[in-house]
Amino acid sequence: MGDTKCLNMANTGLLRVDGTQFQVGDRIFCDQHRATVRFVGEVPPTNGVWLGVEWDNPTRGKHNGCHEGKQYFQTSHPKSGSFIRPNKAQGGITAIQAVKNRYGLKKDQNAGVDSKELFVLDQNLQQTQVEMVGAQKINLLQSQFSKLKSITMYDMQVYSGGPDGELGNMCPIVTHLDVARNLLPSWESVANIAKQLRYLKDLNVSDNKLLLPKDPTSLSSSFAKLTNVTMNKMNVSWKEVLTVCSMFPVLEELHVGFNNLVQLEDSSHVFKCLKRLDVMTNSIQDWAEVLKLGTLPRLETLVISENKIQSVFFPDCPAREKTSLFSCLKSLIIKKNNISEWSSVNEMNKLKHLEELQVSGNPIINSFKYETVRQLLIAKVGSLKLIDRTPITFEERKGAEIDYLKRYGKDWKNVGGNTDPAKNKPNLLFIEQHPRFQIMCDLWGAPEDSEFEEKSSALKESLLGE
Repeated sequence: MGDTKCLNMANTGLLRVDGTQFQVGDRIFCDQHRATVRFVGEVPPTNGVWLGVEWDNPTRGKHNGCHEGKQYFQTSHPKSGSFIRPNKAQGGITAIQAVKNRYGLKKDQNAGVDSKELFVLDQNLQQTQVEMVGAQKINLLQSQFSKLKSITMYDMQVYSGGPDGELGNMCPIVTHLDVARNLLPSWESVANIAKQLRYLKDLNVSDNKLLLPKDPTSLSSSFAKLTNVTMNKMNVSWKEVLTVCSMFPVLEELHVGFNNLVQLEDSSHVFKCLKRLDVMTNSIQDWAEVLKLGTLPRLETLVISENKIQSVFFPDCPAREKTSLFSCLKSLIIKKNNISEWSSVNEMNKLKHLEELQVSGNPIINSFKYETVRQLLIAKVGSLKLIDRTPITFEERKGAEIDYLKRYGKDWKNVGGNTDPAKNKPNLLFIEQHPRFQIMCDLWGAPEDSEFEEKSSALKESLLGE
């Protein structure tokens, strides 16, 4: 590794605009691509200083850090490394400069907004230019940095918070901070920004490559009031998520989508206050992994859409009983998975407090007409109040449950069901397939024989309609 102390910084381009120098571990921007600095020094027989970098996009590199038989640095991919001259690298700006660039007072009529970029698409996807109204007024308000509550620095090549305390003095009441897709190298650098914003509650660090903290506990005070964190597109494992989140003592909402997560683990020791967890668009296939989250004490909403879940099950209890897992869960958003069997819906009825279910985009939705599918979902999960964002009225639930009794009444009677309580002994298989049937009988009365034929006709029509 090169000795940067012996290098002539002024002549090699190793200095950023603010006077700081490139170091191993820094993030840089070059030709529209991001990379991490792995080496700073000379590479004989050439003259001058080189940066050895590992590209975020491994196809952009040429080697693994080895040149003419000498290993200058290591890469995680065989060909994700390159050597570039320092003057080709953009080292970024401080958060202070980013705030000034984005929210500072602009003198032109559109307050810095390019009118050529303002357009809407009509129904034929044709662009129509629109006029910017009120830009100067908005800019005037935002340029009063001390009144800013929300700061967005998305994709502004921010590499640090700047001089200690300056950002906090300039923007003292910020509660929301978006530093997604920047050049921050580590969680220590994020903590340096956060500790200056003492009212910070909402933080988005998505699409950054952040080195894990060596001592997470030492950084917790920087995130003392943080309740909402977004960590999408960061290529982190669940173990790394837990390491990071151990710094957030009062975290209530976490988004970790687009991270290629496959495995999870018990997280109750970290997520003591978590109410909403979003793990959408990952690679989770087995519901057994999801069950590892079942002991989270306050979880109310679980978003697991766009994974590869094939079935839902709660093996800790039999049909007609309630699971001890997910004891506070009210909303399950499980859209665009691979659920194809109604047994998974039966299992969802085991959740004690489930009120909202979103299941669109699963194969099960194509079982019958959508109206029939919705009726079955309502009947099978007794606590639901909302399906795919549409409320369930009392009359709709009553109708769905009565229709369900008619639809499966003949099957019930054939396996031992009877209107006489003393003779009502349906077999175990029927109970497992229709765990709420008896509850619905108690509510609306058992179906009569004359209604069985009506059910068969209705079911045939729904099947023919597909």
